[in-house]
Amino acid sequence: MPGGLWFLIGMHEVSICESIMDIIREQAAKERASRVTCVKLKVGEMAGVVEGAMRFAFEVVSKDTLADGAELVIDTVPLAARCNSCGAEFRVSGYAFSCENCGGPDIVLVSGRELVVEELEME
Repeated sequence: MPGGLWFLIGMHEVSICESIMDIIREQAAKERASRVTCVKLKVGEMAGVVEGAMRFAFEVVSKDTLADGAELVIDTVPLAARCNSCGAEFRVSGYAFSCENCGGPDIVLVSGRELVVEELEME
């Protein structure tokens, strides 16, 4: 594949998909599977992944492998936080990192940065 095309796909997504393929190969070997039919991911809103680029990169990276043609299911996890001042839990919108209840800045993210292979369906 010409080098310039990788940048059109998204180098970040290609790198992630190459890591996913490492996980697939390792798990398939453990399970003695010859084919992967579905890959389920949990991807946080703040993981820096563009879904369309991820799907295309997975298709390219998995070509001619045991995951060729596998369905890619992406479960998007919302960005959420908890306020250390008042204890409120809330969804972060517009990347406004302050408590929506009390306005305080002392928050901790509780979800939204995930990037996990949640499940593999294999034969």
